[in-house]
Amino acid sequence: MVKSHGILGAVERAVNRRDETLGFKALAEMGMLDLAFEAIVIRYPKLFSQEAIKRSKGRLEEWKRT
Repeated sequence: MVKSHGILGAVERAVNRRDETLGFKALAEMGMLDLAFEAIVIRYPKLFSQEAIKRSKGRLEEWKRT
């Protein structure tokens, strides 16, 4: 995906999926959500779409509640 869309495009596509990726779930289970693509989107919002930011915030908040 990185070859086709570049790193930012790949991150955008990954976080905009309706369901979490396996990588996100693995990082969440290990308590390492700060390394997830969603966390990167939140840290660098100027690089990503509003949809990616919204979905990232929602996904991170949901995992923190559980």
